[in-house]
Formats: sequence, structure tokens, C-alpha cells
Amino acid sequence: MDRRRRNSIFALGRFVLAIALVCVFAQRIVAEVNSLSFETPYNHITIERSGSIVEMRSVWRSRLYRESAVDLNDPTHLVVPYTGWIAASAIFHPSPKHALMIGLGGGGFNQFFEQAFPTATMETVEIDPKVFELAQKHLAFKPSERDKVDVADGRMFLRHSKNVYDWIILDAFRGGFVPPHLKTMEFYKLAQAHMTPDGLFVANVHTNSSLFASDIRTMREVFPQLGLFEVPETDNAILVAANFKSPSLEDLCKNVARLGFSPVFRKNVDPAAAARAFRPALVEANKKAPLLTDDFAPTEFLDAVKTKRAAREN
Repeated sequence: MDRRRRNSIFALGRFVLAIALVCVFAQRIVAEVNSLSFETPYNHITIERSGSIVEMRSVWRSRLYRESAVDLNDPTHLVVPYTGWIAASAIFHPSPKHALMIGLGGGGFNQFFEQAFPTATMETVEIDPKVFELAQKHLAFKPSERDKVDVADGRMFLRHSKNVYDWIILDAFRGGFVPPHLKTMEFYKLAQAHMTPDGLFVANVHTNSSLFASDIRTMREVFPQLGLFEVPETDNAILVAANFKSPSLEDLCKNVARLGFSPVFRKNVDPAAAARAFRPALVEANKKAPLLTDDFAPTEFLDAVKTKRAAREN
């Protein structure tokens, strides 16, 4: 074989190798950074992946809201900051046996809970079957005997359920708001009827909502105690309502050093820091806020706020 032909073959080989490397690199980029979009009767959902992090977002009024995120390399890691503060509620009830989650999202909290509380069970209610499907397909969520999912409306589920829970967690945002029927006094009373005597009701809310003061007043009308964690650098707050008058939530914070938590829990939550961050919800400061009832729903309240603002401007 003459030198010219041999050099041509080598050059062709290098070219083919370069093309193969480019294809492999491109496939790796596609695998690590991906975006998918889905329309459902309830949501406009996007799934976005960057490296090992997969995020589920909802689109509402042209804005993207992160609903859930999972680290595929460590599904027990609570990626979204506010979920760590939901978990922090355990300083008031450190050994739940049965928990109810209203709103699955990507199932990130479920995967944490299953490992952080290995003897507990969690039941989750998710109204959107597509969300349930996507959580399994893209965010590594796997339902099990200890982690069951019911595709249903959260309030209707409770109305027909006979179960009682140590924790009931409400994290059912649709973009920037919680569905109105999950924010009323009647709903909170229904939830309370399914709580153990030492149970907790934990709700993710937005502090910049026109309804935040009403959320506090309405929940305090139902539950004996109410306090909150404000999530740093966000508009989220985690309201913690107790189904008991004594001991006080503040006193329970003082005993946090005595509590035993699993390594998975402590990897995500610093109990002492949570105790320092907790504060009572100031009901007196919110006593003039409208109570949210089924007769005076949050949507009507928002319309009233808009009307009042318009009247002032005119």
C-alpha cells in the first residue's frame, strides 16, 4: 500500500472517530439537559433535566413554578428548599406512623419520607393522573405498599376515607395558588377529623398572597395551635397546625436536642436550626382578615380585593 493511500485511510479513520465522539458527546448533552412539555386538564407541566437533577414545573399565567425536583443520584435529597421545612415539622411529632400528602408533584418528598421514617407509611392524593405518570417516568418515583398513591381530589378523598393520620401535609399548588376548596374552614375541619389527637396539619403557603393573613386566621379558628417556618429567600411559609393544646409548640422546640432522627432526616434537616426558626403565627395581627369558608371562597375574596383596589384608584 503506497503512502498516499495509507494516509487517506488514516485520515478517513480519524474523521469517522471524530464524528463518533461528537455523536456520543451530543447524546450525553441531550441526556443531561432535556425539556419536555405536557398539557393536562389541570396543568401545563414541563419536565426539565440538568445533570442528575430533574425538575417538574407548572406554567400559570406565563410564569414557571417549580413544583418538585429530584436528584436522580440521591432521591432522598430534598432539592427544593421549602420541602426541607415541611420535613422540619417532625420536631413536633418525630415518630409518625401514618401520613397523608395532598399533592404528589414529582414525588420528591415521598422518596425522602420513605427512607427518613422507615417504619411509617404515606398515602398521597394527586388529582392529575398525568402528574402521577410523569413522577414515575422521569423523577424515579416508585409507589409501594408503604407509599401508596390515590388519583383523586384531596377533599373528596378525605370525605370518603376512614383513616386517621399523624401528619396531613397540604402541598397542592397549581402554579401560584392552592385550589380554593382546600383553603376553607370546612376543609380544615374535615382534615382535623382525620387526625390523631397529637397530629399535625402542615401546609405550604405563599406569604405574598392576598390570602396569607386569612390563611392564618382561618386555620387558627380550627386548630388549637398554629405556627410557621418562613423559608429563607423565597415567598414560601410552612404553616404547622397542632391538634393539641399542650404541650405548646414553643415548649416542644426546647426539647429538640433529645429527639432521635435517622441519618437521612439529619442530612436534610438541622433540628436545632428548625427549632430556632419556628415562630408562633400572630393571630391578633390577622384577626381582621376575612375567614375563608365555602360560602366566601378565596376566589371571591380575590375578586373583592381587586374591586377594592380599583375603587381606591378611581
